[in-house]
Amino acid sequence: MKANFIILILLLSSFKQTISQNLAYAKTIINTVCSEKYHGRSYDFGSDKPLAEYIVEELKANKVKPYKKSYYQDFSINYNSLSGNNLVKINGSTLKPGEDYIISSFSSSVSGKYPVITLDKKIIDDSVRYRELIKQDFSEKIILIDTAGIKRKDFIQAYELITIQNYLKAKAIIRIEDKNLIFYPSQIAKEFTLISISRNCYKETINSVELDIQSRYIKSYQTQNVIGYLKGETDTCLVLTAHYDHIGCMGYDTYFPGANDNASGIAMVLNLAKMFSEQKKLKYSVMFIFFSGEELGLLGSKYYTENPLFPLSKIKFMINLDMVGSGDQGIKVVNGTIFKKEFDRLTKINNENNYLPDVKIRGAAANSDHYFFYVNGVKSFFIYTLGTYKEYHNIYDKPENLPLTEFEDLLRLIFDFENSF
Repeated sequence: MKANFIILILLLSSFKQTISQNLAYAKTIINTVCSEKYHGRSYDFGSDKPLAEYIVEELKANKVKPYKKSYYQDFSINYNSLSGNNLVKINGSTLKPGEDYIISSFSSSVSGKYPVITLDKKIIDDSVRYRELIKQDFSEKIILIDTAGIKRKDFIQAYELITIQNYLKAKAIIRIEDKNLIFYPSQIAKEFTLISISRNCYKETINSVELDIQSRYIKSYQTQNVIGYLKGETDTCLVLTAHYDHIGCMGYDTYFPGANDNASGIAMVLNLAKMFSEQKKLKYSVMFIFFSGEELGLLGSKYYTENPLFPLSKIKFMINLDMVGSGDQGIKVVNGTIFKKEFDRLTKINNENNYLPDVKIRGAAANSDHYFFYVNGVKSFFIYTLGTYKEYHNIYDKPENLPLTEFEDLLRLIFDFENSF
């Protein structure tokens, strides 16, 4: 009895040590890829290339080889860059980028001090005043639009035309935002500048706005997917993926770390690469793909499915991991209703091992890199965690804020699920 007890203690100690090692490795990866060195994992300053090299070095350290001669699959993208000057002043006070305002990524360059014309409920709800106001020349003016408290229900279309199409031909548009400020990169460039300002910074009397914003449209920038491979006993393959790009920077000094989106996914896939490489025997080959261009519209995964290195017909199952840094409320499985047999197997493994508090099912959705695999006939899941952590596409999605609540349990669940085939 005493000997059995000692063995149990040793096994528990070994298990805890493994958990500690996995989490430590994940945190090292997340801290590294979220560092200022990589400028928010976009293409500004060529940041994607040294980051891809870092991922390759980690694959090599885990004894994961390239599928053919190279770990890289090159392709080209177009995008609008806001990595230059970034100054917004209202009534002489400088606003803080990312905290007080966000520049829409399709914006053009603009520099100067401009008068402001305000469109708010007093103007918008008065059809006569509104019609008179919009007749003027806005070409050297800024329109500030605030829809709080308006009663006109038919203004929605006009709001879109003003803010997204700039049909009034203003020098720039400023909209007051009550929701969280969120940044999205853009494949296109427009002929005006759109800025969202937090209501906390909004002063009802704005006399002038000074702007110095620099943008550049980049055509045919060469980036790359990163691909590693472990050979199994058959030519059929299990595929694990995560995108390694994020939304980059806004000006010289403001970048978006992207801890949850998607440093957490990078860390998960690299951890899985380590675990599979340590497994003595692999029934199926395992491929690890880190996509570029996801934030611009799933560009890397689309390119791969159009130019597959490993035949899509030979993929047994794919799991895409994106935003897996929490989990206190479980996970959501996109395509769970489509591949119900595999979803039931996943939930059975979870329940038997008491890994996660909940495994929720979802239908098909074109919301991450699994999508183009799915529409090309590959069985696939996209898994993301659920929880109280809500930072997304902002400056606060930092490693120190990311809880990693169920990271280890999700890691074990995916590993067990893949080994169940």
